[in-house]
Formats: sequence, C-alpha cells, structure tokens
Amino acid sequence: MDIADSAYIMHQGRLSFELSPDDRYSVEGKGIIFGAEEPLIANKTDRDEYFRFQSAYATDDASVEKIPLKNLFKVFAVYNIGYSVTKNIARYLQLTNRMYINKEKKISGFEMASKEYARIYVEVIESLKQAHARLLIGWLKQLVDKYTNSLVYTKGRAFLRDTAKSNIKFNTEKLSEYTFNLRAGSILCEEGDTGHEMYILNRGNLVVYIGGKKVADINEVGTVIGEMALLLGERRTATIKTVTDCNITIVKPEDLEKVAKTTDEFLLNIAVNLGRRLEHNCTLIRETNELLLESKKTETPLPPKERINYKELLALIRELEHYDIKYKNEWMPEILNKTKKEINKVRELYK
Repeated sequence: MDIADSAYIMHQGRLSFELSPDDRYSVEGKGIIFGAEEPLIANKTDRDEYFRFQSAYATDDASVEKIPLKNLFKVFAVYNIGYSVTKNIARYLQLTNRMYINKEKKISGFEMASKEYARIYVEVIESLKQAHARLLIGWLKQLVDKYTNSLVYTKGRAFLRDTAKSNIKFNTEKLSEYTFNLRAGSILCEEGDTGHEMYILNRGNLVVYIGGKKVADINEVGTVIGEMALLLGERRTATIKTVTDCNITIVKPEDLEKVAKTTDEFLLNIAVNLGRRLEHNCTLIRETNELLLESKKTETPLPPKERINYKELLALIRELEHYDIKYKNEWMPEILNKTKKEINKVRELYK
C-alpha cells in the first residue's frame, strides 16, 4: 500500500515478493527491474498515484537501486529493457497463477459457493449499469449506487471471471503483414500444446473450451490471447476456435522486436495488461485467504460467508422483483431469470 513513486533495479541478489504473510514467491538474478507494474498502470490510466499491491524484500547481499519515474519511461522505450521488464511481469504472473491454483484446491464446496454467489451478485449489478447507460432511469441509478457500495460487490469483483481480461488497442495498419483472415471453424490453439504466438482479435467471434467444455466467448475487438506463451513459452490452458470468419493478428517470438519497434507502445501495453492481471491475482489470493480463514472460525457469532453472500444476493433479487412489478420493465425479467438459473446451478453443484 505504499505509493508507487519509482521502480527498482536489482543488479544482483534475491527478491521475495509477499502478497500476504502466508503467500510469497522469490526471484533471483542480475539486472532485474521490478516494481514497474504499478507506475506503468498509473501512467496508462492517468492516475497521479497508484498503490503497491504486493511487498518486495531484498536479501542483505542484494544490490538494489531506485529508478525515478521519468527515467523508467525513457529506458522502457529501449527494446531490450522494455522486453526484460515485460517478461519479468509475466514471470510474476506465472508464479502467482500457480499460487492461486494450489490455494483453490483447498477450497471446500461452501467456499466455492460463496465465491460464485459474490460473482453472480456483481454480474447482476453490471447488467443494471448497462441498462442505466441505455435508459438513464433515476431509480435505476439509485439502485446501482446502493449495491455498488456494498461489501459483497467489492469482494465479488475479485472473483468476476472477466476482471483480468486483456484488451489492447493497436494500430493494425502497422501490423498488416502479421494479420490474417481465418474461416469459421478454424482452431487457433489447442489445450496442452506448447505455445509461442500471441493473438489479437481484430474482427469476429471466438469460443474457448477447457477440457472439451465451452467456458467463454471472445468477441471484443482488441482482445489479446497468449502474451504468456509469447514471452515464456507456456502450455496453452485452453482450446480456442473461430465461430465466425475472423481477422487476427499473430505475433511470433522472432517477429516481436520488429513489431515492438514499429508499433507505438506495443510492449508498454502488454506490460500494463500483464500488470493488471498480476494485481488481480494478488487480490484473488487475498480474498481466497479470507474465505479459508472464515471457514476455520468455529466460535464466531457471524454466519459463514457463503450464507452472507447468498442472503445479500437474495435481498438484491427481491428488490429487483419489487421494481419489476412496480414498473413492468421489459428488460428486467431477463436479468431475473438469468440470475435465478445461475443460483440454481451453484446450489446443485455445491449442495
């Protein structure tokens, strides 16, 4: 929670990053630039201040030097340095991904249900926000404001599936030699394969499968897939197919330097998106810790969080039903029906 007013370079030694007292990971080596993700995010979002979302400790024998912000953006524009910083953030993201996967294995059905109820709660509020943006109804804005300020909404944001999605706006004209048209039914990548390419969706619809089951649709222009594969050569975690004819930019490792030098802020944009996903992982791990800690408390007078989130979600639905009866909006039943189906799925899955 310190203000991120600089980055750092460790000339040699070992670093330990702490997300919570029980969650740490370490890196070591020479010339490692760290602490850059928060200032980069702040710069991209026009924020004067941004707070650290993880703590960093250096060993006593480490040699560390501060990099002022004005120098950070100068050196980041140098390809080798920008690439190194971006790859480091990808490594931190990879390590925290593994930490969360291991932590999630400890979660019981009650805690998983709690996560899902909080997620559904947030999705309902997001649907109401979209309705207000279209209709500009006074009572709807009051409703959105009321529930956006709730604790369940704040907690649920960490568990929302699309929170860490990467979207980058590039000038595709400069990337035309790396851009291709793919027919509907084409396989972009397959789960389990070792990947090296990064993809940018310029037009069309994609579908994501994990274990043979559809888990998501991708149709937003600028969605980026596979930054981790490009930088670290990771195995694909999902199979992605084209649903419609698509236009996709494909960046391979051997083309990365040329692409980065000819496309404004290419590495900076990737680094910022990886940094946002790293921040999301840190929040996700800490929120999961709270769920696990709550389940261990046996003498607390408070009900389990699973019950709290469920009760708050039901209270939200009841209020929406009240407004549905009062105003008879055509769009409200769709939100209510979808939400009730989601709740029933969770109840069946974790009963």
